[in-house]
Amino acid sequence: MRPLILVVEDEVLVRMTLVDVLEDAGFRVIEAAHADEALTVLKAGSDIQGVVTDVEMPRGSINGFELARKVRADWQEIGVLIASGRAAPKAGDLPDGALFIGKPVHPETLVHLVKTLLNPSHL
Repeated sequence: MRPLILVVEDEVLVRMTLVDVLEDAGFRVIEAAHADEALTVLKAGSDIQGVVTDVEMPRGSINGFELARKVRADWQEIGVLIASGRAAPKAGDLPDGALFIGKPVHPETLVHLVKTLLNPSHL
């Protein structure tokens, strides 16, 4: 079965682009507009294997760094990739095992990093 990735991004056009790139690379994708929606999806108990999240999402109650820490704490088996065009991670922002990439994200780099999350032994 193709891996399932949750894309968390408040900008609709950016989210659509990320989804298209990941689907073209063979992934199944679920979308969320902010961290609260993402947590609802995760708590529903699907077979999500990776989360790609933006940092700044004004509509949710937490940002992407906080979402990443929550995902790593509650669902250790899920890989996390954080992307931002504005906020670079400071010490303590990234949980263990999470990856960070600056925006704009090149499609090949996105696919490579998501594959790395799903199979960390290929780092």
